[in-house]
This record gives sequence, C-alpha cells and structure tokens, in this order.
Amino acid sequence: MFYRSGLYGLVCGVTLSLTVVQAFGQLLVDPWVSESQRAIDSAHKTDLRVIVLDVSGRPASGASVQIEPIRRAFHVGLVLPETGWPEQGLGAETHTEFWRCFNAVSLELMTDWPTLQPVAGGELDAGRVALIEAVLSDAEAHGMYVRWGPLVSADPGRVPGWAAGLEGDALAGAVADYSNKIYERFGGRIGQFDVYSQSLSHSLIEDRAGGSVVRRLYGSVPVHSPGAVACARFDEALDIGRMLKVQRRLTAMREAFIPVQLVALDHTFGGTLERRSLVRLLSKIDQINGPVVISGLTVGGDNDMATAINLETVLRTLMERPGVQGIWFAGLNAELAGDPSGALLDDMGLPTSSGRVIDSLYHDNWRDVIETSADELGNVRARVFAGDYRVMARLSDGTTSVTEVHVVKSDDPQVVLVEPLRPGVPMEVQSE
Repeated sequence: MFYRSGLYGLVCGVTLSLTVVQAFGQLLVDPWVSESQRAIDSAHKTDLRVIVLDVSGRPASGASVQIEPIRRAFHVGLVLPETGWPEQGLGAETHTEFWRCFNAVSLELMTDWPTLQPVAGGELDAGRVALIEAVLSDAEAHGMYVRWGPLVSADPGRVPGWAAGLEGDALAGAVADYSNKIYERFGGRIGQFDVYSQSLSHSLIEDRAGGSVVRRLYGSVPVHSPGAVACARFDEALDIGRMLKVQRRLTAMREAFIPVQLVALDHTFGGTLERRSLVRLLSKIDQINGPVVISGLTVGGDNDMATAINLETVLRTLMERPGVQGIWFAGLNAELAGDPSGALLDDMGLPTSSGRVIDSLYHDNWRDVIETSADELGNVRARVFAGDYRVMARLSDGTTSVTEVHVVKSDDPQVVLVEPLRPGVPMEVQSE
C-alpha cells in the first residue's frame, strides 16, 4: 500500500521493509501505518450520526451534508520563545501551512518564578507581566489554549535566590504569596499549570515545609483559576527508567491525597528510532491511568529525512495512546530545540521537513472534513475526532440549515439533529 504525507514516515529499522523511498515523495511501507491509523481512530474518534429533517419535520432524503471542524479537542501546541511570538508567527500572512496546525501554546519559557518575582514578597515584574499579557491576548484572539508551564520547582536552583534558603512557614508563605499573585493576575485565562516540577530529583517543599504545602498548592489551582487543570510535570520522562520513577512518584502522590488532575511529560528523541521499541516504551503511558499531555517534544535525527521519519513515527505512536490529550512541540527553532536537528522552522522562518510533517499529519491527515449525502431516512453517519464541528445540510429545495455540535470521545454514537426553523414553533422545542 502507499501512504501519502508531506514527508512520508516510518522508522528505518530492521523489523520494517522499505521497498521504495523517494526523498519527500512516496514511501512504500509495511502495514503498520494502516494498523496505526486504526488504533488512532479507536483512541480519539467517536461515531457521529446526523439526522436531517425538512421544514415539515420529515427525513430529508438525499440532502447534501458537510461536516467541517471548527476546533479540535486534541491540543497541538508550541512552546513559545522567552521573547514571545517569533517574527513570522501567529497571524503572519506567510507560512500558513505551518501555523494553521496549532491550537495551543505554552508560556513556560517566560513564566519562571525567579524572573517573575525577583524580590522577596514583591510584586510581579512589570515588564514580564506586560509580555505575558500581550502573548495571552494574541492567543485568545486566535482561540488558542494556553499552558503556563511550571509554577513552583522542587529544585532549589530553580526558585528565586531569596526563597532558596527559606524553611517552614516562611517557605510555605512565599509559595502561597507567589501562586496567589499569579492567580489574581492571570486566573481564568490559563488552561494548565505544571504545579510542582523537578520532583523526581528534588523535594524542596516537602523537605523544608512539609508535604501538606504541596497538597494545598495542587488544590488551589482549580479554586483560584477557574477552568485550569493542576498538572504534575516530569522532564525527559519518556524512557523506561524514568517512566518507572514517574509511576512510583504518582502512586506516592495519590496515597498522599495530592489532587493531580493531569500528567505532563516531556522528552527529546534522537538517533535512529525503531517502531517496535517505541510502541513498547510509549505503551507505558497507559499505566498512568489518567489523562496525559506531552508538554515539550523534540524529535531529531541524523539528517533531514531521518528526522522527519522519526517525527512521524513518534507522533503516530503517541496518537495511538487513548490517554494522550495534547502534544506541545518544544523545538520551534534550532535555538529552542533540545536537538537542533529537530527544529520546526529554519533560520529564515520557513518550515523544515519536520514542520511539514506536522502540517501533513494534523492538517491533512487528521482533520475531518466530510461531504456526503443523507440516506433515505435523512441519516449521515461519520466517525470524527473529538472537537467542535459545523454541520450544514442543503435540502433538495435549496433550503440550508446549519448547526454546531461539540463531539466528545465516547463509545456511544453522538446524535445531532439538523432541520430548518419552523414558523410558530418555539426554538427550545427544536433544540438538540
């Protein structure tokens, strides 16, 4: 079979037979790509049934139906530079084939505690706050979901110098004061906080102020920042040894009644990746037994083609995991990438081969645009990714009806009714 994408993806491993390779062309591949697509479908799609009625309330046989995505539930994000949007960034007239894929951003490079509150008990740094406000306004204007990144670190080297030597109530008070200032200024505008990072290797708060401070810190997020999710963040976590430590740490947190709502993992991949090894490794995510995001992903390789192949293989393998709800890419450019070969934009701001892989997968392959006709009972059945959709039906008499539907991941079909408004019938009677 032929599988087509912007760069054609598959690991060059001993378990896979590549018959034809054309650089940035077609790649004849083993059946794993089709098997992967079926696994992704099962992990992230839901059956949608559209029922089209005419103005008399009867099934509109043969009506033309279009199902178009408005916003995907799965987050495809970027870790922004410390200075905010790059020059050729969001809203730029060029390079839309790259930016159109993304519906989320992470502010983690501009939200570290030492920079935001350099003076003990002081107000937040005005210049940094202004930058964050500007980036947030742009993100909100484009309907983008926002991650804050780490709120407080367990590493004494990643807290302000004035806080590094505090203990007991003094440290607890400093943590509460800082987090409350963040909530007061940005609460309600942030989707996810990595509440307490670097906790696999360090334990600053537990050692000096007690575990109850960590518990209160996690519990405060949804209370003081409505709609925000409290995440446990683990860096460079996607290898067997680290994943085992993550699982043990999460078990200890649950036993301590620390209310973790989501797990954030990041990692840099490089070298030559092999599909079967990736499947074994990333299946460990399922053992977390809860929602997961990849908070910072960089995938490199020995050359452009190898990097693109690695990236597509990693993305497909991650997308097969039902618990993975979003992926943020850390390597916007070579300076930010953990492995410079994994940069998504080159020095001219143009998409690299890796950037084109992302566009091919998330815009072309994993974007549901369906055009079809209703059957004799006015039904259309489709299988779509979770997210928001606009459903338009055009009847044989030229009447057009449009409705919007929020599709959630479910094992049960979701039903949406599309019909013209009928004079004399209250709108609430026609609600879906």
